[in-house]
Amino acid sequence: MKNHSRVASAAVTMLAVAALATACSSDDGSATTTPSAPSAPASSDAAGAAAAGKVSTSSSPTLGTIIVNEAGRTLYAFAEDTTNPPKSNCYADCAAKWPAVPATTDVKGIDPGLLGSVTRKDGTKQLTVNAHPVYLFAGDQAAGDTKGQALKGVWHALTPQGTEIKTPKA
Repeated sequence: MKNHSRVASAAVTMLAVAALATACSSDDGSATTTPSAPSAPASSDAAGAAAAGKVSTSSSPTLGTIIVNEAGRTLYAFAEDTTNPPKSNCYADCAAKWPAVPATTDVKGIDPGLLGSVTRKDGTKQLTVNAHPVYLFAGDQAAGDTKGQALKGVWHALTPQGTEIKTPKA
């Protein structure tokens, strides 16, 4: 019986070492543009809204039809990201205020052909819409908030077609 415990303990240790080695390896932030299954967030953000979930559309009185998460919070694109190929450039302090939306296939009201994902530096998959990596804004606390719109001229809500809404702050 003790021999089985040692073997099991050794196997668990080897798996943990392999997982750590994989987690610590460098990632170039390469992207894919095919839909992917949801991935669990690495950690929760300040607003607690980084969990994978449903993405749909909503009508904003100032912006028109926009993309929102299942709590009705507005989803944004960051002008400093790239779309060809898709790449997120929001990490550290930026990601604390603008948590990445995990990739999901549970989407309503958006052409599935516009959906994809980008692999972030930590290995998690971030949702892309029309090649734009998608984020929440920690300052938006309630459904329908658009406080991040046009913030610093680089954050924009998205239409269901994945187009940035470039109107002034809502």
